[in-house]
Amino acid sequence: MRTGIAGLLVVSLALAATVSRVGAQTPTPDSSPLVMAIETMLVERPHARDEAWRTLAQPRLPRRTPDPDDPERTLVTFAWRGGPQTRSVRLDSVVNAAHARQPVTDYIADFTLPLRRVEGADIWTLTLSLPRDVEAVYSFLVEDDSGLRRWSDPANPARLGGADGESLLRLDRAAPADIHRPLAFDEVIEAQQLDIDSAALGRRVRTQVHRMPGAPDDAPLLILYDAFLWGQRAPASDLLVRLAERSAIPSTHLVLIDQLDAASAGHAYADQAVFIADELLPALAREVGLAPRRETTLLAGASRRGLSASLTALARPDRIGGVISLSGSFYWAPDGEAPQWAARQLGDAPVDAPRFHLAAGRLETVATSTNQGHVMLDTNTAMTDALLAHGYPAELAVYPGGHDIAGWRNALAEGLVVLLGER
Repeated sequence: MRTGIAGLLVVSLALAATVSRVGAQTPTPDSSPLVMAIETMLVERPHARDEAWRTLAQPRLPRRTPDPDDPERTLVTFAWRGGPQTRSVRLDSVVNAAHARQPVTDYIADFTLPLRRVEGADIWTLTLSLPRDVEAVYSFLVEDDSGLRRWSDPANPARLGGADGESLLRLDRAAPADIHRPLAFDEVIEAQQLDIDSAALGRRVRTQVHRMPGAPDDAPLLILYDAFLWGQRAPASDLLVRLAERSAIPSTHLVLIDQLDAASAGHAYADQAVFIADELLPALAREVGLAPRRETTLLAGASRRGLSASLTALARPDRIGGVISLSGSFYWAPDGEAPQWAARQLGDAPVDAPRFHLAAGRLETVATSTNQGHVMLDTNTAMTDALLAHGYPAELAVYPGGHDIAGWRNALAEGLVVLLGER
C-alpha cells in the first residue's frame, strides 16, 4: 500500500527489507542524452562530481528533453544526489504504471522503479518517456545505513501544500495550473469547526465548514471527504474561490469531512448515507445556517470515498443532487459478492435523479491484489455505462494521470464546472 505523503517519513523495517530484496535488481541503462553526457564527463574528469550534478540539476529537476522517437512524448529524467551510504533509490509515482509488474502484489517491489547509480558519482538517475500532458506527484524512497526514508525532491520547488508536500511534475501540455494557485493570506476562507456526534457512524465526526463570503445560505454546497487531502495538500476552498472568480461556477460553500470510516465497508457504506442525509445536512442547517438546495448539493471524494459518495447519492437522491467521484473504487464488493457490486444494485433512476460525474486516470490500468484485475479505468467506464443504462445523467472524464492528488484536483475542478457551471 501507499505509505502516505512525501517527506521525512521513516518506513517500517519490513518495508526496508522489501527494498533491500528488490534493490539487487539491475535497472536498465539510462538512455537520456543528458545522463550519457554526464557519464562521459566523469570518465574524462573523475573528480568533476559537483559539476556533473550542477549540469544535471539546473535549472531544476526533473529534466525534460524531447523524445526523439515520439513528438507526443517527453523524456523525463528524475535524479537524486545521495552519499557514500546510499544503497538504493526508487521512484514512487503513478507515472510508473506502464512499467509495473502486474499484478502488483508488493507495492514497493512491483510498482516503484529503481534509479541507477551513475558510475563514479553518488548520483542516481531514471529516465522515462511520458505523454506531454501528464501531471503527477512523485517522491523518492532512499535506503541508507539509517534505514529507508521517503523524500520529496529538493531540486524541484514545485510541491503540493502541507509541510511534507510531494513534488509535482507538470509537462508542457498539462492542464493550466492557475486555478490551483494558493490564495493570498488575507484571502483564505477560514474554516469553522463543526463536530457531530454521529449515531450512524458511532463516533464524533470532525468537519470543517468553509462558508464563502457574500454567498447566500442556499448557495451550492460541496461536501468532500478527506479533510487532510483537500484541506492541506490541495486546498479545495482555494479552488472554489478561483473558479468563482472567473465565473466558471457560482460561489459555493464547502464542507470537509475528516475521513471515510474503514468500518463502513462492512455496512456496504449504507451508514455513510445515513450520516450525510440525516445527520450532517441537518447539523449544517441548525449550527451554521446553511440551507442548500438539493439540486446544487454535491458529494465528492476520491478512491473508496468516490464509491461511498456514489452509493450515498443513489440511496438518498432526496438530499444529494450530484456526485463527483474521482477514481471511484467501483471494483469493490462486500465479502462474498462478485466484484463491481455497485453497478448491479442500480434500479431505474427516479425523476429527480442525481447527476454523476465520474473521473478516472488514463494511467489507472494496473491490476493489483486489491482490485483483482478489475482496474480503475475499466470499472469506472462500466459504472458510467450502468448508470446511463438505468436512466441516470452520468459522464466519465478520463484525465491524463493516475491515482493521485495531481490528477484528482484537476478532475474535481472539471466536475464542478460540469455540475455547477451551467447554473
